Amino acid sequence: MKQFQVSKAAVKKATVRLGLSKAQAQNVLPKYAQGASFVWTLDSTSGSQSVYDNPREHVRLVIAENGTILDVFPADYALRWPHALSDDVLQSLKETTRNALIAERDAVHRKWCEVEVDFHANSYEIAKVRLALIDAADHEQAELSRKLAQLCTENKRLHIERSELRKERTEIERALVPYI
Repeated sequence: MKQFQVSKAAVKKATVRLGLSKAQAQNVLPKYAQGASFVWTLDSTSGSQSVYDNPREHVRLVIAENGTILDVFPADYALRWPHALSDDVLQSLKETTRNALIAERDAVHRKWCEVEVDFHANSYEIAKVRLALIDAADHEQAELSRKLAQLCTENKRLHIERSELRKERTEIERALVPYI
């Protein structure tokens, strides 16, 4: 389970926005982050930051790449302003967010499919080389073994890449749930 640190700014914002005490914020925000799902990545000059939603607790978190919680908002933060969004604007915002998440999910799925095809093509080549090794002469075995090692290394890389893409797609699908 990933460990999260809470920045001083996040504690201050949690006390104002969520009505928590400083001690509560220090203890509760990491728990909120544990149950949160990825929504999108923020472009930041100070490093990689991502937005996460925890639908159970109705909070949105901004978390740095190193696991530091930088900011926290109630999920309906925009609606707490004196001039709340109209129903049409709110519906449009939800629909735009849903469409963006679907487009991102589809792009990740397309990448995953491409890597999946490469992985299986590479696995096929490994099987062909192993079959050739059975009947190979002594002088051919060294070259085939070298080729097999290269193919296995590539297969491992492809496997890791497709696993990461599948994990990313799952996170996007979890973020999409509240909008469906």
